[in-house]
Amino acid sequence: MRDLPMRIAIMAAALLVAAVGVSATVVFLCLALYNALLSVLSAPLAALSAALVIFVLSILVILLGKALSNQFARRAKDERAKRGGSANAFSAEFGRMMGERAQSFVNEKPLLSLIVALVGGFAVGANPRLRAFLETILKI
Repeated sequence: MRDLPMRIAIMAAALLVAAVGVSATVVFLCLALYNALLSVLSAPLAALSAALVIFVLSILVILLGKALSNQFARRAKDERAKRGGSANAFSAEFGRMMGERAQSFVNEKPLLSLIVALVGGFAVGANPRLRAFLETILKI
């Protein structure tokens, strides 16, 4: 688990190098398309045609990325539903019950609730070990 940041850094560096390579390739392809169209069209029309072709290809790539993203999101949602439907329902019900209890306590004793919140916030802010403990508990 500790080598996860290193793996992410290596993947990010590889992605950056690949992005630079793809960018250079796209520039050369644009120049080649422009030069090919230059033999048929005037310079302004060749530039406009090349830009239009690249724009249409960019829109197609964006639409393909969106479709793939939606497919992956749907697949992940289905997996979560298979794995933890009952656990999610239990957690939601438990959270609802605790929220109702906290709300009724705050409604019945607003001054005490304010004092408890202030003292608790001060204690967590002043004690690094308590803050670290709460961060450990609340990590997802």
